[in-house]
Amino acid sequence: MRPEEITKEENNFISSLTTGCNTKYTLKQTTDIGNNIKIYSIRPSYSSYYHATQTRKKSICLHFTVGYIKSDIATLTKENYHVSVSYVVDRSGRIYELFPDTSWSCHLGKDAVGGNEVMSKQSIGIEISNYGPLTQSGENLMDSYKKAYCKMSETEYYYKHSYKHHDYYASMTDIQTEAVAALVKYLGRKHNIPMNFKGDDKPFASDKEAVSFNGVFYHTNVRKDKFDWPFGPALKAIIAACSDEKPSNVESKPDATKTEIKNEEPLPEVKPTTPTEPQPAPQQDNKNESSPASKPSSTTVQNNSGNALISIIKAIINAILQLFSGKK
Repeated sequence: MRPEEITKEENNFISSLTTGCNTKYTLKQTTDIGNNIKIYSIRPSYSSYYHATQTRKKSICLHFTVGYIKSDIATLTKENYHVSVSYVVDRSGRIYELFPDTSWSCHLGKDAVGGNEVMSKQSIGIEISNYGPLTQSGENLMDSYKKAYCKMSETEYYYKHSYKHHDYYASMTDIQTEAVAALVKYLGRKHNIPMNFKGDDKPFASDKEAVSFNGVFYHTNVRKDKFDWPFGPALKAIIAACSDEKPSNVESKPDATKTEIKNEEPLPEVKPTTPTEPQPAPQQDNKNESSPASKPSSTTVQNNSGNALISIIKAIINAILQLFSGKK
């Protein structure tokens, strides 16, 4: 499928939220995580494609789908089939959340270093909607389904990179790269996962190394037979965008995993307690003159005490003067 056709399919999906399998999705919440990059929290009518059990996350795994958004989401939300990821990012930069990133589903495969279940429980899977490896056929580059993806002259749609028996790979769009980087940083802040990217595409040396890893890795790091991700321009751009991120930064936008619930019961009203100390009087709103700074209550008490003392002294002096006047 050509890139411009993929864009049409992506726009069609966000407007209809229906896949080719006629599965209808419900949009639960939209969250802006910065720079107009949005997470769309969507769900089908069932949840049997993931495990709702909450697990502690210590890493993020990047994949690409070898497909386009409709088939990607249909495959990742297959009923009673627990092979999925929390997030899918399309070429237009939209991020789809398929289930809460505190839950889990298998996304690495039975032969994964560290164990599929163990590693899937402690990592958050992100799928990038991308056709991946391309094969040259005359003037065309063909996708994995033997359909024309682009022409050799359309260099904006692919990059040349010899990796895992393939010489060409479909490019990510700039906005897609930006969205993936924003999502990785967002999840890093949320789950205290450091922006520690695996330095190569080689599998972990042992199960122990894989399980103990704390950061961002790729499918190739746990599976020798996989080719997502090669260290091409997109992955390098994602790493560069995340390299200066500080995990201590606070995410100010709403959490995409907190599903919006309409018509929910209002929270009970909390009545303020009676203050034990006198409260300062409210300042009057004077738009033409600057309001003087309010004085602390202790200063006011001191001024009142001083005025009372002066009045007493004056009364004593007057009494003495009257006494002497009477004697004269």
